Amino acid sequence: MAQVVDVTGELLKSVSRSFYLTIQFLPRQMRPAVALGYMLARATDSVADAFDTPQEVKLRALQAMRCAIDADEDNEDLQALHELLTQQVAPTIPCEAERVLLGEFCTCLSALRVFPEQQRMLVRKVLGTIIEGQVWDLTAFDACDTVQTDDDTRRYTYMVAGCVGAFWTELGYATMGEAFCQASRKDLMLQAGVRYGQGLQLINILRDREEDARRGRHYLCSDATKWLRRAESYMNDGVDYSRRLGTFRLRFASVLPALIGKRTLRLLADTPLGQGKVKIRRRAVYGALLQAVGLCLWRKRRVLAYSEQKSQK
Repeated sequence: MAQVVDVTGELLKSVSRSFYLTIQFLPRQMRPAVALGYMLARATDSVADAFDTPQEVKLRALQAMRCAIDADEDNEDLQALHELLTQQVAPTIPCEAERVLLGEFCTCLSALRVFPEQQRMLVRKVLGTIIEGQVWDLTAFDACDTVQTDDDTRRYTYMVAGCVGAFWTELGYATMGEAFCQASRKDLMLQAGVRYGQGLQLINILRDREEDARRGRHYLCSDATKWLRRAESYMNDGVDYSRRLGTFRLRFASVLPALIGKRTLRLLADTPLGQGKVKIRRRAVYGALLQAVGLCLWRKRRVLAYSEQKSQK
């Protein structure tokens, strides 16, 4: 499995330095599947966001990528997919790291095929849902530039992010068992993981409203204040989710996005629409890091105290 990390390590670092740093805190049992799943999802996201590529080409590429991810072995379609990604999509993408990623997409697929069956199945499941959301995003605004209902917003946030919370949870139990979290809490953890992922995507939507509007996309059809409150509630779910995890590394890697998200939401609440895209300062990120360490250590002390009390009975 170390070879899988070698395949994706430098690529991961080049396309997402922050996620690359975060993933180093994950337990080694989860790290390869999370890293590779992220790389494949980032590749499909690069295709979906290639603004200068014709929509029909992007849709064709996404469908071919989904079929290739689900395939158990190489076939003649893989070479055609490689040519489609490198010759028609990559040249329209300004980011060099993303162009390289598309060129290495088939290498990532080869790495996926050496995973244990259950992990491979989980990666394929989450990527299928993410690609479904990306296809929806490309086609949903053809007739109207605003989603029709709140259910559309909830469904979209599940497809592109909420499903990732479920993936992390299922992968944790599959690779670590009760060292990840108590088995009796699995259903609750799955639900909280989904809400956590949806909340992170809601923050992206709220933060990018002006930019998305210029592209003819409005992901909210009702009052943004309501969605701010919902995102805040989902970040609280994320903090609670993280506290229940079994190791310091898991808790730290899981809680940090929620703490940064809560700070971002406070900025969004205080920044009127039209004032530009909000971005938390580096000092606030350091504050979130220190808070994350404190929360994780506090949870560890509680566990140790409980274990000591139990041993004395």
